Amino acid sequence: MSATLEATSLEDFYLQVHQQSLQKDYVTFRGRSLLSHEAYIEILKESEKERLQGSLVMIRGRIERFIYFNETGGVALSSDQNANLRFDIRYYETLKDIGIGGGFFAICVLPRYDKCLLLGYKAFD
Repeated sequence: MSATLEATSLEDFYLQVHQQSLQKDYVTFRGRSLLSHEAYIEILKESEKERLQGSLVMIRGRIERFIYFNETGGVALSSDQNANLRFDIRYYETLKDIGIGGGFFAICVLPRYDKCLLLGYKAFD
């Protein structure tokens, strides 16, 4: 996936991931199952959530608030999708530019959403 994808492409990709997640026909990304946040939260049973630990989840959301920022822990934020996400410190300026209420796409590791990649922005040097 290119880091310069436009939002419409990311939206289309998210919708495809979500559709396949609902059917439990998960997209495979770098050897891991990739599912939508919506399907993970609303559809899946606890036993399946346990089985999917270490898989990836794609989230489409808006920033509600920043929880913390520090050099070692990175940036944590709360989204409008009932999820708290943690990003590496290198995403701080970009997330700050997106701002409260701004939309984003990210891929995170389940079950804690503690290792997230921000999608749709140029790669960092």
